[in-house]
Amino acid sequence: MADSKDRIDAKTRRDQIAEAALRLVNRDGLKKLNLSRLAAEVGVVPSALYRHYPNKDAILGAVLELVRNRLAEHVERVREEHFSALSRLDALLARHVQLITSHQAIPRILFSEEIVGDAEGRRARLAEVIHEHVLRLAALVAEGQASGEIRDDVNPETAAVLFLGIVQPAAILWHASGGRFDLTEHARTAWKLYRECLTARR
Repeated sequence: MADSKDRIDAKTRRDQIAEAALRLVNRDGLKKLNLSRLAAEVGVVPSALYRHYPNKDAILGAVLELVRNRLAEHVERVREEHFSALSRLDALLARHVQLITSHQAIPRILFSEEIVGDAEGRRARLAEVIHEHVLRLAALVAEGQASGEIRDDVNPETAAVLFLGIVQPAAILWHASGGRFDLTEHARTAWKLYRECLTARR
């Protein structure tokens, strides 16, 4: 199969490959991701992938970067759509739940041994991705403190990690149970408790 889309610029092709890898992981799991199946998903010959990524490890790194970008985009979107810190966090929680339930690849990637196992560089990058997101969340909390909406005796980074704690363990339960654990209802109930803990007393 000849690559009939050679005129596509390199960045667009790299993004297409990463998106295709995410779709494959979503459908079949990380262990079944290989270059021949990925090439078929993109619509190119396997050798064409090497123009953009030297190996599977590099592709996994690109998928991790794609997840990072999705998380950053969600924060920017809630900033545009909502005007208070708590409403932004509430909307962001809903987006996180939707991201997980519509893309099973996300928990598979974040909790896979291929990501957090022996590949030291990629494991370090995963830590960076999570820490960057914690800092984004902490900024939302700090803004809420500045406006008087959120208690000023709360450490923003601690509050950010607690926010992720609403989703991450529940995502594991949801994934391990094959979707029987109600992640959406858990998030709705846990949010009420989280909001009550953060809201400033007037």
